Amino acid sequence: MRLIRILFMVIVVVALGLVGLVMLLPGEKIARLAADQVKAMTGRDLVFEGEVGISWYPVLGVSTGPVTLSNADWSTGGAMFQAESAAIGVDVMSALSGNIRITRIEAVAPDVLLEKAADGRVNWALVPAGDAPDDEGAKAAGPARQVSLELLSIRKARVRYVDHGGDRFEVADLDLDLRWPGVDQPAEIAVTARPAGKDVEIAATVGRLDDLLAGAVSSLGATIKAAGGRVDFDGRVGMAPEAAGRVVADLPDSAAFLRALGLEAGLTGRARMEGEVTLTRAQTLSLRKGIVTALGNTVNAEADVALGGKRPKVTANIVAGKLNLDAMMGGGADSGTTAPADGWSKAPIDTSALGLVDGRVVFGAEAIDLGGIDIGRTRAVVEIDNARAVATLKELAAYEGAVQGTFVANGRSGFSVRGDLSMRQIALKGLLGATAGLNRFTGKADMTMDFLGAGGSVQAIMDSLQGSGNVAVGRGTIEGIDLDKLFRGDPTGGTTVFDQMSASWTIDKGVMKNDDLLMELPKVIARGKGSVGLGKRRIDYTLTPQLRREDGKGLAVPVKVEGRWDNPRITPDMDAVLKQNLAEERKALEEEATKRVEEELGIVKEEGQSTEDAVKKRLEDEAKKGLLKLLGQD
Repeated sequence: MRLIRILFMVIVVVALGLVGLVMLLPGEKIARLAADQVKAMTGRDLVFEGEVGISWYPVLGVSTGPVTLSNADWSTGGAMFQAESAAIGVDVMSALSGNIRITRIEAVAPDVLLEKAADGRVNWALVPAGDAPDDEGAKAAGPARQVSLELLSIRKARVRYVDHGGDRFEVADLDLDLRWPGVDQPAEIAVTARPAGKDVEIAATVGRLDDLLAGAVSSLGATIKAAGGRVDFDGRVGMAPEAAGRVVADLPDSAAFLRALGLEAGLTGRARMEGEVTLTRAQTLSLRKGIVTALGNTVNAEADVALGGKRPKVTANIVAGKLNLDAMMGGGADSGTTAPADGWSKAPIDTSALGLVDGRVVFGAEAIDLGGIDIGRTRAVVEIDNARAVATLKELAAYEGAVQGTFVANGRSGFSVRGDLSMRQIALKGLLGATAGLNRFTGKADMTMDFLGAGGSVQAIMDSLQGSGNVAVGRGTIEGIDLDKLFRGDPTGGTTVFDQMSASWTIDKGVMKNDDLLMELPKVIARGKGSVGLGKRRIDYTLTPQLRREDGKGLAVPVKVEGRWDNPRITPDMDAVLKQNLAEERKALEEEATKRVEEELGIVKEEGQSTEDAVKKRLEDEAKKGLLKLLGQD
């Protein structure tokens, strides 16, 4: 018993001595020791400012004022880490057993700068390459220490990311909690970010945090929640950065979710995306088996995005069934930008999307509704380069016919559109009704056209249009006027049936002009000329049908079409009828009367002499003869 008491007293004395030693050791000394250890392991300077406090049992703790960790030697951006204050707590008993049990790490208002150099180096690689022990060294060193972290707590953090060869961003007012029970246990991470003033919550479970921090790959399950929806990821990640796994985004209110992330709300309503996503160390993002549902449409997509350049470069293949793009064309709810009756919308066109990416997208759909313009089976290729998009229509079925050609949208300097299209056997009534509100024409048309317009709104583009085109139509009709009835004296209503029609046009400053319209009917031939104001949506055109005669002098009745093109006035020009046809009849009567006068008077005209002068001379001669006879000189 005496021996036991002596051993107990020795242990107590030693323990009290150790406690006294810890209590007598100044906090600044502990801070210097920690700084020296960080310097030895990373080559970075860890600087504590102000008073350093210490607690000893049961938690060995250090609390500091401002603390700074220097950046990599190649960086010129300032400290990698700085905070207003920090605190660290370590379990003493675990430390005595050779393990490291960190009870808490706290940082207030830390400012973290993460940088990636143009050559690929990153400033968060704190342990230089080659310093990690190899497997043999680790075995020689004995059993690995057990490491655990009860709580890492960061409040009001700012994180800046700078890629000196690419993008940069900043997240402020960030809160983070990390719990890591042991080196062989999953780590739980909870982050609250406020990029647009509203909470965005991120919850993640890292399978092997030690592997992840050492540069290896670890399993990761993560969820992002914000107003309007959530995004889930289940896969593997690395610090390179690299990742592979399945992503499911379910957004009942996509606009609210995007706004919470500080992004432009390019979507509205419910949206959902799922697929297999891979991010490689070479900064290539891939999507496979992608299914995207948005704006009431579902598409299947596969894509590769190269993130390393000035802009992401996209190579994608998108396939859809029937698409309804009415919402994207300004349909649906009133947006306050409805076009006036005599023009088009003056709302500014947002062309920023053209400059977001470069690349090539192959697109296919079975049908597309463009807000009243119905398109059938479509195959197209869209190529985007430096804010200029070129869409090549390989196949487009529309209004019983087919369309091919190119369409260009250029946002490099202002905004302009250009088209070069060829249409075959297009039903005029459907096409003109959907695009111009004209429902009077029927028939199948072959058409070619090119156009160029520039401006910041649809109205400005329509007012600036330049271009040309031609059209040829087989058998068709014009509703609202019957040319046969018109020639019988009835100018009201009816339908004109024609055998063929052709025309060409030019467009200058938004006004389309035509002077060679030719329409052939069994008993009538019609010609037309005039102008159509594409910007003002008005028409001023004259169609002149004429009865067929071999000498080409049949009765002609001009018909004026004028006013708003969706409801024009169609009236026969009776003044022109009278002037034209009475002038011809009067000329014929005058010629007949003159001929009879000449015959009755026996007038023989000299060369170049008019009938009037010949009659006058004949009268003068007769009067002269009568006078001489009267004077007895005959």
